[in-house]
Amino acid sequence: MKCSIIVSYCRSTERAVRLYHSLENQNFPHDEYELIFVNYGERDNLSDYISEHSSSVRVRCFTIAGAKVSQAKNQGIRRASGDLLIFLNGDEIAPRDFVSGHYEAYKQHGKPVMQFGLTKQVFEDNDEVFFENREILRNGIRYWLTEPETYGLDKHKSYYYIKDIRLKMLEPYRYDFDKVKYKMIFTQTSNLSIPMECIRKYGGIDENFRGQEVEDWEFGYRMMKNGVDIIYNPQVAVLHLYEKEKFDSKRYSEWKSNLDIMLQKYNDSFLDELAEFRSFFDPVRRERIRKAEPGKNIWIEVYKHLERSARKPSFA
Repeated sequence: MKCSIIVSYCRSTERAVRLYHSLENQNFPHDEYELIFVNYGERDNLSDYISEHSSSVRVRCFTIAGAKVSQAKNQGIRRASGDLLIFLNGDEIAPRDFVSGHYEAYKQHGKPVMQFGLTKQVFEDNDEVFFENREILRNGIRYWLTEPETYGLDKHKSYYYIKDIRLKMLEPYRYDFDKVKYKMIFTQTSNLSIPMECIRKYGGIDENFRGQEVEDWEFGYRMMKNGVDIIYNPQVAVLHLYEKEKFDSKRYSEWKSNLDIMLQKYNDSFLDELAEFRSFFDPVRRERIRKAEPGKNIWIEVYKHLERSARKPSFA
């Protein structure tokens, strides 16, 4: 088996079904990749749906109710048989060349690499969505999505997308990812691949974290420390249909706690500057800046300051 696609999800069966259909229609040999869906929420009917729809791709579904997302991903890793593991979230949509894009880049490099692709945030064109997200949309150019039905979306509706914020993070380097120092900040297991041999040598997802973001940084950093190159693959972007998220004080507190766990795990001065992100995780400060400077993107500002002050990493 060449590729195992590991999909973790916990809420919408409808979205997981849409992702399933986009993954079963890849332009990659169907006997050379498998789909592993791991539900870490309440039981759902995805397994029943897939069993009623014959597929030429090997598909397996598992449920570990009430688990953390890291546990779901590790469950997928344990069940995988592919040479290359590809991670996705259950609310995304993969274009037809998604699997081939990851696998061809993996083979071309001739050595183990962790590669990430970007996410295009897709919005339905209506006033309610616009006003809900006007701060996000103010920081990005809108691009119209043509033929939405090819992505499992309603062909009678209009959709647009904005580019992943990580592209703006690459602007100071003229999009040359080799010049980035804190590469692990770009690694998100919502569109990420890594050879199985790296997992066997250096381990899977650290389950001490709750939620998703910093645990992905730790995963990428651990690979960096062990000599695995992190690369940006512009050929493997996915779509994510907008869903209103709850960014409350509990979530920011969780992120800050995860950051503290990572900083305590490694006795490495290279990571000390990551404490900068504590200001991003402070909801009171965020709200003050949002009102005073409504066009300012706090994440970008913190990241740019971090990269300017970074020392060149040196790993054994």
